[in-house]
Amino acid sequence: MSLEVQNKFYLDTVDSTNEEAKRLIDSGKITNTSYIVANEQTSGKGTRGRIWISSKGAGIYLSVVQIIARSISDEATSLGVASPSARNEFTKSAGIACVEAIKEICNINTQLKPLNDIYIEGKKLGGILVETRLKENKLSALITGIGINTHKAKREINDLTVKPISLEEIMPNDSFSNFSKERLIEAVVTKVLFWHKYVFNNNSNLVEEKWKSSLYSCNL
Repeated sequence: MSLEVQNKFYLDTVDSTNEEAKRLIDSGKITNTSYIVANEQTSGKGTRGRIWISSKGAGIYLSVVQIIARSISDEATSLGVASPSARNEFTKSAGIACVEAIKEICNINTQLKPLNDIYIEGKKLGGILVETRLKENKLSALITGIGINTHKAKREINDLTVKPISLEEIMPNDSFSNFSKERLIEAVVTKVLFWHKYVFNNNSNLVEEKWKSSLYSCNL
């Protein structure tokens, strides 16, 4: 399994980058580590059936795809990597990646709210949705969906309990004027691949330790 991105797909509008990832996998257009970025999602997916309404140009809408080789798939299956609990571990490693990437590119300290949310100042900056694809009951692909609010816009209209916030509202004006979505995307992808390898290698203790140090709330 390659830790280097082989293909990059840029889309203007899509229903969901995770759903597009599944279509590209099923059609054979994705055969190795890749990512998909959209400028707009019309039916972005959140947890517990939420719809993430992703306004055009207002965020990073990203799915990182890792295709699992059969030899790795056999081992991953034996370790339970395709199980719901393992998907939680990949969600944690993706969260760590986002916190580190945002700090590196934007110089902002964010935190993680269990299990899928990226928070700052008590408001939601982004979210994570990890999904798996199985072939012959074995893990064949891992899809890590990530959304980060970059510009102020209306989001998650069906969940009024969540107060959204964007990088535009947090970063100083002079810093945001130099902000690059592309740089943040590349940083997120690189760190997702880096941290996911610990879960694949059955070294979740390090992930768990790092994740707990990044928590917004300790009420697990």
